[in-house]
Amino acid sequence: MTTSSLDKALHAKQRGWKRRYERYRTDFPVKATVLRESGYQDLAGRCGDIGLGGIGAVFNAECVKGEVISLQFRLAPSAQPLEIRSIVRYRKGFLHGVEFLGLTEEQRREIADFCSQLTPST
Repeated sequence: MTTSSLDKALHAKQRGWKRRYERYRTDFPVKATVLRESGYQDLAGRCGDIGLGGIGAVFNAECVKGEVISLQFRLAPSAQPLEIRSIVRYRKGFLHGVEFLGLTEEQRREIADFCSQLTPST
């Protein structure tokens, strides 16, 4: 396959790509903890959208696609913080698409309840 044929096939696949879980617009602070060569690094960020599969967030430093991170955030100011192991699936500058890994049933229920009050992303 030539480079141009490969590019065309990739673009066609991306146009037909659909998320497994709907994403919903939101805005709340999120903290990511990443293990780097120098040790653990905490990143501050803002979540822009959330769904049962993950979040879209802007962090104050870049993560590498495929990097495993620990997310911590609250869905309501009075709620207990959720701590969720995640993996970076997409990165463009400081914008990251992060997939949740191994949600507990309680975490899944909390996220689903929170999302039911939000407007779906387009």
